[in-house]
Amino acid sequence: MASTDTKVCEGNQCENEMRRLIKLARSGSGDAAAFVAMAYASGDGLEQNHQEATRFIKLGVRHRNPMATYLMSDWYRNGFVLEQNTEQADKLLAQAVKSEYAPALYQQAVLHLQTDDEAKVTEAVTLLEQAAEAKLMNAMFLLARLKQTGTATEQDLAGAGRLFKALTLARHPQARDYLQQVIDEIAADEQQTELVADFKSVDDIEVIQVRGQKLEANVMLDGLVRRLNASGKYDRRSIGSRISGVSCENSGSACASIKPGNSASSLGEVLSGGK
Repeated sequence: MASTDTKVCEGNQCENEMRRLIKLARSGSGDAAAFVAMAYASGDGLEQNHQEATRFIKLGVRHRNPMATYLMSDWYRNGFVLEQNTEQADKLLAQAVKSEYAPALYQQAVLHLQTDDEAKVTEAVTLLEQAAEAKLMNAMFLLARLKQTGTATEQDLAGAGRLFKALTLARHPQARDYLQQVIDEIAADEQQTELVADFKSVDDIEVIQVRGQKLEANVMLDGLVRRLNASGKYDRRSIGSRISGVSCENSGSACASIKPGNSASSLGEVLSGGK
């Protein structure tokens, strides 16, 4: 499980956003319930309270929220907050997979790859492809490695290279080295000259990454609250400030893609998708 020593959600702004998320969770938002549960579980954003974490994660699952369902499965599997229960973990994971929730697709794929069942291994590749299409970084990386080595699927160096290139541009810490391996493997093939040049082009692209983790967490939480409020589904009052029909992506606010990675157990990981 992740360490909770480094907190990303601190200060008055974060506290205010957390209070708003609690209200949204109680009004029916499964996304908000999942965030509040994780904050209580990790002690990041709210004072650590596993009883409250359990209450809110169950609330999210009752709302049939895929994120909450996946997180509760993860907690059962790892004995985090909840007593370890593999049967319940598998049941909840299956529900999240049915919802095509990317981290759940990835987790199920990893479990399948650990078996000797050929059908499950084949299904694992399909699940990884689905999760990779949703831009889940750990799924993209694992799929790229399988394609590179020809493990569980036919070797596809071009496909692996494209994934490693995308991951390199997204600042994945290991992707550039593996991309270079792919380049070295295909460089001798004259028919791959254009592809090699395309892969090498990442060296000419300056990836600017501005990251202040505490500030980023506050901005992302604000984006989440704005999106949930804008949907109009979780506000029991009729207020003029609610902007109906404005999605997070189109609102002009600093919205974030919320994709918790496998075994994400801190608020920072849920916000960033990191592990």
